[in-house]
Amino acid sequence: MTELTAEDWHFAGNADEFEDEDIAQIKVGPLAIAVYRAKGNFYATQDLCTHERAYLSDGILIDCIVECPFHQGRFDVRTGKAMSAPAFVPLKTYPLKIVDRKIYVKVDRDEAEADHQLQANYRAQQS
Repeated sequence: MTELTAEDWHFAGNADEFEDEDIAQIKVGPLAIAVYRAKGNFYATQDLCTHERAYLSDGILIDCIVECPFHQGRFDVRTGKAMSAPAFVPLKTYPLKIVDRKIYVKVDRDEAEADHQLQANYRAQQS
């Protein structure tokens, strides 16, 4: 286990600029991460749907459920759990923190590269 460093935390936006059910995309290296505000709380998951190559940040967030814009697969943003077909594989979730009303997502660069490769490999198997 590596020690937490400031480099592990990536700025994701100002909390005051998010309304409930907003979604924003941030990039950590090649990895796209979706940041959500749901029921007054903030969450972060991988942004690519586990079913198809669609960004969930282009989808709709209702309560704590994000719907993919391609085939309407649904995920719980709190846990990453796939909630409806055609999505069956859960999303990876990432810790976040709010400091002085600024949102930060925790992911180190090596993890971001590995997660990006894992998502790319999973999609290649689906094709």
